[in-house]
Amino acid sequence: MKENEGKLIMIKERVPLRTHEMLRRELRKGRKALYISKHSPRQLEMQFEPVKENMTAMWLSPRPDQDCIPPMNLQKFEDSIKEFLDENESPIVVLNGLDVLYMWNGIRPVIDSINRARGTLGKAEFFVSLDPNNYAPVHVGALEKISDEVVCT
Repeated sequence: MKENEGKLIMIKERVPLRTHEMLRRELRKGRKALYISKHSPRQLEMQFEPVKENMTAMWLSPRPDQDCIPPMNLQKFEDSIKEFLDENESPIVVLNGLDVLYMWNGIRPVIDSINRARGTLGKAEFFVSLDPNNYAPVHVGALEKISDEVVCT
């Protein structure tokens, strides 16, 4: 991996505490982040209150709202990431909702989608938070293979 390339960081944790700690630190530095979550944007904004202006929150929900990504639409998921990366310099993308994408699409299409999104990172970082106990070890292993770094909490 070259110095100016982004990286995919898989964070294994039951709840996204480490992910949020890492994200808050980067948001305080002024970096922009796209947070794609299984939780509503309002809920996330409350958790990131002092630094929320640097964060764009999107919800994995089939609702037709502007801040939603239908979880069954992996193309929209990828397009949302690419658009954010194109508009921001050296940003962070966070995914806390792999289980929702998996439920709608199956694991292989989701891993392929994340890998395609990873290919468009540029200088960005992509945090994927997941509870490894919710997945078959072979699925966790497949994600580890496309990750540049794995953080276990």
